[in-house]
Order: sequence, then C-alpha cells, then structure tokens
Amino acid sequence: MKKYLMTGFAALAVCAAFTSCSKSEELYNQGAIDQQKDQKKIESVSSTYDAAFVAAFGQPAANQDWGFASRKLPASFGVGTRAAQTNSNQWGTNEWDGRYLDYPHPDPITADELEAVLDVFNKKGVESYTALVDWSNFYVQQVYKGEAKHKDAAGNEFVGSDEMNELHCTTDYVQTNPNWWPEVWEHSGNYSTDCVNNFNGGTYKGTDTQYNTDCMLMFHSSTKDWSYKTSKAGGQRLHFFRMEKINGNYYVGLDFAAFRQASANANEDVERDLIYNDWIIKIVPGKGEPIPEPERYTVRIICEDLMATNSSDFDFNDVVFDASYVKGQTKTFITVKAAGGTIPLYIEGTEVHKLFQDAYPNAGIILPADGVKGTMINTHATGGVEIGDATMIINKIIAPWDIKITINSGGTEIPLKAEVGHPAAKIAVNPSFQWLDERADITTTCPNFPLYVMDTNVNWY
Repeated sequence: MKKYLMTGFAALAVCAAFTSCSKSEELYNQGAIDQQKDQKKIESVSSTYDAAFVAAFGQPAANQDWGFASRKLPASFGVGTRAAQTNSNQWGTNEWDGRYLDYPHPDPITADELEAVLDVFNKKGVESYTALVDWSNFYVQQVYKGEAKHKDAAGNEFVGSDEMNELHCTTDYVQTNPNWWPEVWEHSGNYSTDCVNNFNGGTYKGTDTQYNTDCMLMFHSSTKDWSYKTSKAGGQRLHFFRMEKINGNYYVGLDFAAFRQASANANEDVERDLIYNDWIIKIVPGKGEPIPEPERYTVRIICEDLMATNSSDFDFNDVVFDASYVKGQTKTFITVKAAGGTIPLYIEGTEVHKLFQDAYPNAGIILPADGVKGTMINTHATGGVEIGDATMIINKIIAPWDIKITINSGGTEIPLKAEVGHPAAKIAVNPSFQWLDERADITTTCPNFPLYVMDTNVNWY
C-alpha cells in the first residue's frame, strides 16, 4: 500500500512536471507565433510601400544614400561633457542649446545694506503687489531669512520663515523665434510660476560653488509677481509680497500666512501681520553679453509613414524634425517641426503627436489610436492645427541615420528605413528645406525628385 501511494505521488509529480513543461512550451510557441506575425506584417507593409515608391519614382540608384552619407555627424562633435545644471536659470546656462551668458555676478549683501533694508521691511507696510520693475533677466539674491514668530489658530507658535519654501517669480514670456541668436521672446498674455531652483527656504541648496551660494540667475523670466509655498495648511502657494526701492536697489519682502483647507480646520489659519520681513530678497538686473554661440550641426529629416500607395501620397511630411548637435555636448537635440501623419509615429520611443500635445495642451490635438486618426500638425491640412515646434532632448549622441523612427500599424512596430539603393521612408535634407503641405505631390513641388532617386548628383530642392 505504501509503495502504491508513493508511486501515485510520483506519477502526479511527473504529470505536473509535464504539464508545466507543456504550458511553458505553449507560451514559447505563442511568443514565436506572435513574432512571426509581426515579421510578416513588417514585410507586408514595407513591400507594399516599396512597390508604390518604385512605381512613382523608379528604382533608386545603387549608391543612393538618401542624404545621410553626406550629412554624417562630424567626428569632432559629441566629444567632452559639462557638468549638468539643475535648470536653465542657474548661472545663465541655457540647457536647451548649450549657449552661455556672461552676466556679472552681484556683490554680496553688506551689513549696512541689510540694516537699511530691515529698517524699511520691519515696519508694517502698505498691502500692495505692484512691481516697481519688470525685468526679464535678473539675479535673485538672499538678503534676510526672518526670525519673526507667528501663531496658528490653535496657539502653536513657530518662526514663519521656517514654513516658507519654493520661491517663485512669474514668467509670461514665450520664445517666438527659437532658431536664431539672440533669441526672440515676447509676452504671451498668460503667466505661470517660475521656480527659483535651489532657493528653498531662503538658503541655496545646490552644488554649484562658483559663486556665493545665496544667488541665482533667472533668464527670460519676470519680476512682476512673487510667491512662496508654505508647508502649513496643505502646502498653499501665496502671493503676499511687497517691492521696495531702497538706495537705488530693488527688494522684495514676503509676508507669511496660511489658510484652512476645510471649514472644520480652523487651527490651520495663520493671520498675516502685514510686516514683510519673513523672507527678503534682492533682485539685481542681469546684464551682459552672450558668449559666442558654440559650433553646432543640424540635419533635417523628412519622413513617410509607409501608408503611401500611389505617387500623389508621397509628401514626406508625416514627421519633419531637426536633429541638432552642440560641439562638446553629448546630447541630441530634437526639434519636431511638423507631424502630417495620422497614425502613431515615434522618434526614439516618443510619440510625436503626444509631444506636441504636451507642448500645446490647448491646441485641440487628438492622439492617434486604433480607429482614431491623430491631428495633422503644421502641414496646412483641413482639420489640422498650426502651432509652434515641439522639442525633446536625448541624453546621448545619436547620428542622424541612427535615430530610431517607427510607426505602430495595428499593434506592430515598424521602422522607417533609408537603406542604400532601396526605397526610403526617411530622407536627410538641409535645415533650410521647406516641407510640403498636406497632400502636395512631391513631383509637382520638387519636379527633380524622381531624377534624384536615380541619380545622387541631382539637386532636387
């Protein structure tokens, strides 16, 4: 009996093992089947596109490299790095394109200066939030972290400045011409808060030690409004500030307060005392000259999303983007100019419609999905939108030809290729190339394009 039972258990174990192997094999086989299906889909879509391309323009020349060989990234680019800064406002470094500003740093606050400032701000002031100046580029310099004590409604006493952090000024500037230096910035009509990074609590928290640790440069910002975040009562942002001109310089004082988040939480209330000495800063104009622009290299890439089926469908505007490189920086700067396609299209894994939607949330951009066509962007399409550029930074050097561009067709990821001697879905051109409007025939707009396909020496635009 004992032997029989053991045999039965052994049989069950063996059966379980075979069952487990069987299920693993099924999963493996299913994965292989899915992979085969994807490969067949890739081959089918690609071959259909290639056939349409050849029918429209002829067989490409054997040495046709689609502009990528002549626009290789120079070997001297991407060599060396610089220390990353927390944000573009720190010490005048513009993180987006690597340009630098040489702005003279303000002198430290003197004892006499502090005494004169406190003589004004220690007195109850007029409740007014009018900015005496509105500067775009300026330093924020720590003057005084207040010691005044406050009481909440429950009678708890604390130092107000200890509960103040995240100093913000206001920015309502937008970059209207990002491709030139000096850049063009204009008022947008809307404002948003602009954090003075590493300045929380009135004490600089960063790691940059090249200057006094109580000073930050704000670049393309605004001095019109000031606010702080309080750790009391749910982390409110409050705009209780007073600006004063003292001995020819400008200072901003902040007055601590807090308000209940619910009617039952009366103990969260902290009344204002209208004495703006809880946190005092100095604002100093940022004046200087831009250091000469570093050497850069830019290639424009125009793409078809493989959905073209006849000659009139080829407009190469399904995505148009510039790949830029700054000498000495190991980054690839992508500026997406247009997205004329209506299916999901990705640059290094980032969907371009979503990139535009994040940059312009009020533009009414519809994201592509199964059965849903995405909004055409910057191609003068009926029902499309005309907005500015969208940008992204890749934290490594990727040469133009190697930038991964893919579409999602029915759940299958398909790459856009530009193989030598074969039909191309992406072409490298000069940054001056003006992409086509939606449904424009490339053979009409650029009549030499078919000749270029068969002869790399032809100038087609």
